Amino acid sequence: MQQNDKMTYLKKYLPLILILILSFFSFRALLNPGFFMMHDSQQVARLFEMDKALRAGQFPVRWVEDLGFGYGYPLFNFYPPFVYYLGEIAHLVGVSFIDSIKIVWFLALVGSGLAMYFLSREFWGKTGAVISALFYIYAPYHAIDAYVRGALAELFSFVWLPLILLMAYKGIKENKAFYFVWSGIFLGLLMITHNLIFLPFVIIYTCWFVLIYSIFGQKNWLKFIVSFLLPIIVSFCLTAFFWLPSLSEKQFTLVDDLLTKSLASYKIHFVCLSQLWDSPWGFGGSIPGCVDGLSFKIGKLHLFLTSIAIVVGLITFKKLPKISSLIFGTILIFAFSAFMTTDYSRFIWDNISQLWYLQFPWRFLEFVSLLTAFLAGSIVLIIKNKKVKLCTTSVVVIILIFLSAKLFVPQTYLDTISDKQLTSDEAIKWDVSSSSFEYLPRGIATKYTAQNVLWVDINKEQIATRKYIVLSGKPAFLKEFFASDRFELSGRSELASIIQFQITNFPGWKVYINGKEAIISDSNKYKLLTINVSKGDFNIVARFTNTPVRSLGNLLTISSIVVLLLFFYVNRRIKA
Repeated sequence: MQQNDKMTYLKKYLPLILILILSFFSFRALLNPGFFMMHDSQQVARLFEMDKALRAGQFPVRWVEDLGFGYGYPLFNFYPPFVYYLGEIAHLVGVSFIDSIKIVWFLALVGSGLAMYFLSREFWGKTGAVISALFYIYAPYHAIDAYVRGALAELFSFVWLPLILLMAYKGIKENKAFYFVWSGIFLGLLMITHNLIFLPFVIIYTCWFVLIYSIFGQKNWLKFIVSFLLPIIVSFCLTAFFWLPSLSEKQFTLVDDLLTKSLASYKIHFVCLSQLWDSPWGFGGSIPGCVDGLSFKIGKLHLFLTSIAIVVGLITFKKLPKISSLIFGTILIFAFSAFMTTDYSRFIWDNISQLWYLQFPWRFLEFVSLLTAFLAGSIVLIIKNKKVKLCTTSVVVIILIFLSAKLFVPQTYLDTISDKQLTSDEAIKWDVSSSSFEYLPRGIATKYTAQNVLWVDINKEQIATRKYIVLSGKPAFLKEFFASDRFELSGRSELASIIQFQITNFPGWKVYINGKEAIISDSNKYKLLTINVSKGDFNIVARFTNTPVRSLGNLLTISSIVVLLLFFYVNRRIKA
């Protein structure tokens, strides 16, 4: 490679290299041995269950066998699976479960900055894009997700937001379906990364699309409608395997009772205005009032540069009217996002029941982080001198890292924790299961705690330790086989018997005795699969099968992938 080529190559990728280097303080905690404490301590357990299911031949993974106090439930029928599929790739090449999760964590943190860089570069240039990227990475709410809540799925959703907006912008500006399709693909990835963020982001996406189209579009309403709907249709078709059964089958779970009532109700998790400006950093939880256990601050430097963006918009109004309009439009979307975190927006929350599943109005801080970081890079537009621009950028970045790096540190390191400890029977069947059980079947025995929180009526001694129990009769078993989503049991019974399998019943479970479908009973405390076995030889075969809506979802997803592959093939041939 010649010297000039090397310089060109370095100049092209230098901003990305700088972002990677300067983001070090956001992920340095991941370099410690072991893991760290967080609110959502289920990440390794979920990856472990994903791995077991995939190795048993289940795809797409829906059922996990050990969570739900050892009785199992269809976790990935409802919980977005993307980050765990990603973690599984690392694990399959020999990386431990803990380190596989850390790799996904790293990709989420750095990937979000790189995504913001590509979006911001379109408007502020490379220098401004570096500022925006680092402001996105070092947003306080980003640190909350990463090292307080440990919300890995939400953390990774930061990656997709700038890419969705970028593709929408390029599609509108260049009037090419190619970019709208990519916007839909990234929207789909957001859906299977964090569906609860997907829902409110559609509002932000709509505002952005209207703003960009009004500035850069061709003012053709038919094209506007088609261009707007295409990404949404693509995303829904691609992810039908997930959202179709998730929506239609949640009625069979406890999710409505747990995610919209008592301590999970949005009504008690609004943010006070003063908290957006400043609130103490902590590792506790969200409670009613203005003194929470964790911080909801936007970041003073983020807010300062957002206010500077107003000045930029005014200064550039005559020379760069489109950019000026973009800045002011983005500020309005930012103001709306911040407004939605506060009690002043209660009337909206009260009347849109779909938002209730979001649980916490302060989740809108993810969009606040997105928009303030994007606006931060606009500061370079009013600095013409290259040396002054470089100096200003350096000072701003140094102040940002100085103020924010201390936030990207967990409360406590668990240096000696291992895969074996985090994936033990007790850890998964009790510790993790106790913290999340919303996808257990409706009708399972529940009770209310002293804090008026719905909980499963179970104690540690009642978790599943065996695969089945004989309730009556004396069958002799000759063959036993149990996998994550299927089992086989054969033998001989001198008397009619009743066998209860330590597996919760959920639509899709089918049991066959000697080739004929058996009637399943689940009229017991934990809705466990129970069957009657006649006298004589028996062979019991059971499997968690696809319901019609799951099959339809799978078919739509596969068909959409085929259509997209054909679209990209034809598009490439046309270009060639």
